[in-house]
Amino acid sequence: MKTPRPKKQPKVKTPKPKKVTVFYKVNEFNKKEINELMYAKISDKFETIKHKFETALNGLKGMLDMENPYRPTIDNSLRQDFGYHLLEISGKDIKLYSLEAFNLKKLKKLKTEEITDEKIIADHFFGCLCFTNIMLIDFINCNYDINYMVNEWLRKHLYLWVVIRVTKKEHKIITTKAAEFHDQENPNYKLEYDLKLKREHYKEVSDIGFLVKE
Repeated sequence: MKTPRPKKQPKVKTPKPKKVTVFYKVNEFNKKEINELMYAKISDKFETIKHKFETALNGLKGMLDMENPYRPTIDNSLRQDFGYHLLEISGKDIKLYSLEAFNLKKLKKLKTEEITDEKIIADHFFGCLCFTNIMLIDFINCNYDINYMVNEWLRKHLYLWVVIRVTKKEHKIITTKAAEFHDQENPNYKLEYDLKLKREHYKEVSDIGFLVKE
């Protein structure tokens, strides 16, 4: 009579600890760091983005070459072709949040009822028309050198397109504050850019930081 073999004990799988999303405050706007993070996110699509950029620049140059270029048409091209649609939202989103938006995100995940009327909004940090006019100034200053803009300038200036997720209430504060920098009759986009780089329009909202899973 054979001795029965002992039954194999089932392997007990040790559950992996769940990663938790943590908020890391940033104290300044680091152009180089943000530029690299954005490039890493879109590097596989970068050749396509460069082609879109080149096509849009050729169209913009055509408008600027006209005897009396129509400024509203130029602004619309800057806002749409370069601002909103060049990188698309996924290319601009490197998980930068305000602390209030981060806390709201956690509440929404828990399906807490108290935040039903609040929203999280993706805010262009430099403002769409402001940063595209900075691009326009550089385009004019390089004598409409499309090759330079496509193959050198764009890679170094991706940070201009970055978005930060803030609450709807914070977005209203940011927009109101940014409007103080903008003279409708005589806009000075370089001044607006410098003030925004110093986060002047974010002074009255909560801390800004990266969301990191660890």
